[in-house]
Amino acid sequence: MTELANTTKNEVALLDSLAIQAKTCVLGARMNLLQLGRVLTEAKPLVPHGEWEAWVKENAEMSVRAAQGFMQAYATFGLNPDIAKLGTTKTMKLLPLSDGEREELFANNDVESMSTRQLDEAIRQQREKIAQEAQAAIADAKEAAQKEIDREKRARIAAEQRAEAAESRQPELPPEYAERLESAEARARTVQSMADQFSERVKRSEAALSEAKRQNEALRQEIAERDELIEEQQEDYNRAQAELLNMKSSIAKGDAERVPLDSLTPDAFARAVRAFIGTCARMPHMTAAFCTMGDDERQEYDELLRTVESWAKDSRRALDTVTVEGMVIEHD
Repeated sequence: MTELANTTKNEVALLDSLAIQAKTCVLGARMNLLQLGRVLTEAKPLVPHGEWEAWVKENAEMSVRAAQGFMQAYATFGLNPDIAKLGTTKTMKLLPLSDGEREELFANNDVESMSTRQLDEAIRQQREKIAQEAQAAIADAKEAAQKEIDREKRARIAAEQRAEAAESRQPELPPEYAERLESAEARARTVQSMADQFSERVKRSEAALSEAKRQNEALRQEIAERDELIEEQQEDYNRAQAELLNMKSSIAKGDAERVPLDSLTPDAFARAVRAFIGTCARMPHMTAAFCTMGDDERQEYDELLRTVESWAKDSRRALDTVTVEGMVIEHD
């Protein structure tokens, strides 16, 4: 009973360790988007003039347009792990937004758990809200301007009426009345100037609303173009990852096939496994070390581990292969 309990406890501890490793690997994979943008950004000034497109196709296996998207993502977000969690599609959709728009979007939404369609809808709703707020502000400004114009008009009419009343009096007015008349005329001119200024403000507000509508339409078009760019970038990235894994698997398989069969006995294999486990047994428990490790060193571990995984998979397939009546049969 005690042995069973200890076995269960060890399995739970191992599973917890594997869960932490899985999360760490996922974050590292998602960081590849921003890391690729960094690599391209640092490489471009070093590539001779006129050779950038060929360099990108040869070394990154993608178009210049796709590379520009990764470079823009790195220029905007750096190596922000919170942005890396979102993945390629969501990250690219955030690029057209201003810093303030992104802050408001993250404050009002759980962007990481949203689908791509939900993110598009949230961005659209946010832009509509901004346009509505601008329209409301313009309407308030128009209403306030109209009230001020009406008040000043009434004051001007009253001043004109007082001026007309003063003109209908005797030609020789007392000095105090002449001063009041001059003051009323000056105020009337001031009121007219203010009315003209308010009219100009209303025109500028209407022009601003029209520009906001134009920018909104341009942003919608840009989002549609970004969607096409994202699809192209994702295809290039997936194809590159698949080719890289196939290449590593082929190399490992080729090395194994070149070793003579009689050179790998069960005893030799057992000694090699024990030596490997003795050297690498602590790796599943290096979670803390991996969390503080630099991206380049972590990438080396990841590539080596993938090579081991691919070798183990091919070795299992070879071991499970049987011959029936001269026919070689591989078990899946």
